[in-house]
Amino acid sequence: MRLALGAAVFATLATAAPAAANTTYCSPTGDFCTSAARLKHVRYLRLSTFSLRGRVNICVRDPRNLRTCHSYPLRKDGPLYTAAVRWKGHYPNPGPGTYRVSFVWGTTTIGPVLSFTLRR
Repeated sequence: MRLALGAAVFATLATAAPAAANTTYCSPTGDFCTSAARLKHVRYLRLSTFSLRGRVNICVRDPRNLRTCHSYPLRKDGPLYTAAVRWKGHYPNPGPGTYRVSFVWGTTTIGPVLSFTLRR
């Protein structure tokens, strides 16, 4: 039942437009989804899961190739545990270019590295 509910919740995240396909990822099993997508002009970095607990490191590598990581708790949000943060204000913004986002739980990278491009 939990797997079906989780898969249904994640299905919405997995239907990104082809141009934004590298900003979201959901595991084939539906255990987790990661996202670096924009919602109403705000970029959120998010991990949603029902199988992980504790803290997650969200790391951003900016266009200068400098990496910044911050640790966030996975908080209960209905049937899921979620860590979500606004990119702006939490991570450096040196200007236009490609930003790469990774999610690390313990020593394990969760899903592929996501990316987004900032244009000015």
